[in-house]
Amino acid sequence: MNRITKNFYFITIVLVLLSLTTGCQRSSHDDHDHGHGHGDEHSEEAERGEHGGRLLEKGSFALELKIFETGVPPQYRIYAYDDGKLIAPENFTAEVSLERLGGRVDNFTFFPAQDFLTSEKEVEEPHSFDVNVKAKFKGEEYSWHFESYEGRTSISDKVAKLSGLKTEKAESRTIRTLSRVRGKILPSEHRIAHVIPRFSGVVREGKKHIGDRVEKGEVIAVIESNQSLQPFEVRSQIPGTVINGHVIVGEFVPENQWMYIVADLSEVWADFFVPLREQLDIKIGQKLLLTSVSGDKSAEGTISYVAPYADEKSQSQLVRVVISNPNNQFLPGMFVLGDLVVSEHKATVAVKQSAIQTFRDWQVVFAKDKDTYEIKPLELGKSDGEWIEVLKGLSAGEEYVSENAFLIKADILKSGASHDH
Repeated sequence: MNRITKNFYFITIVLVLLSLTTGCQRSSHDDHDHGHGHGDEHSEEAERGEHGGRLLEKGSFALELKIFETGVPPQYRIYAYDDGKLIAPENFTAEVSLERLGGRVDNFTFFPAQDFLTSEKEVEEPHSFDVNVKAKFKGEEYSWHFESYEGRTSISDKVAKLSGLKTEKAESRTIRTLSRVRGKILPSEHRIAHVIPRFSGVVREGKKHIGDRVEKGEVIAVIESNQSLQPFEVRSQIPGTVINGHVIVGEFVPENQWMYIVADLSEVWADFFVPLREQLDIKIGQKLLLTSVSGDKSAEGTISYVAPYADEKSQSQLVRVVISNPNNQFLPGMFVLGDLVVSEHKATVAVKQSAIQTFRDWQVVFAKDKDTYEIKPLELGKSDGEWIEVLKGLSAGEEYVSENAFLIKADILKSGASHDH
């Protein structure tokens, strides 16, 4: 069985488990109406008034509760009836409170408008809540409670873990706008030493070869002076790695000629040639995120040099980045990819890009409270491909499904726990 087939069977099993679990959990609510009176798939479960709203009755008194959203943000409208006759809105009062997932409560007060009462504020999406209604008419008080859910389902932690659902908390993030460039690793010229003996002479001992590690002050060769015929030690001026040089015992070393080149590779340069056509606003001090071509190595550096001229042949501009390389993971000669941080934006709330799902005409994440999951329609801002800013719809600290959210969506759509506006 190949990997694709295995994944198909796994997802099928998970969806079956979700169906069994949520199906049992929903059975306890079969006697409740989950609609809210404006095109709900479950609207047949509750009696409707002449304006299409949910009808709430006690004795001869009745309220018709409707969410109206034609040409305006969603708002409540309440009509009242006495023995089936419409009551003037000045002759009764009403209050509505909505208990949302996570414990938030929205309270609504009303004022007369035409032949109904209307709410002073918007009924925010999703329209998924426990509804409490109170009314007063002719000195009598009335109250109702019912459920009106959409985009909501319940999944046990055991099934969630088996299906690979993972959650995170929304938090503040820095959103970066990036531009990809290509470059090459070079030794830092500020960390290269040419080891030159003080006097000419004959090599009596050569202690190092290309690739050998040396410490600062370490003896790397012994030379017999051509003047005094006395041996003297040649030491490295810096710690690093021998990248060039080879001496043979008995070989004559002339004056002012280097024997070894030692490079400290704990810090290297990454040289990038940025095409002029991209016209990026590149400045010294900007950050650059660097990865190996294979993608298994990464680092962050800062631009230390921007060439004041262009390369004539490639019509590009040299941009040099200093990279900390304590473990020598970036080797001179290695080709690398760089994501230039063109701009940075501090997002008060951000979520993983992979968590975003489409639901109706919204972009949503699925919020989690205990074993209940519910859609959260979002207004989104800037994205860097991994994180996306949330402008509205989710608060910092709220828990949301960050991986495999499509399973929640599939279960909700299958169960019909949504409505049409």
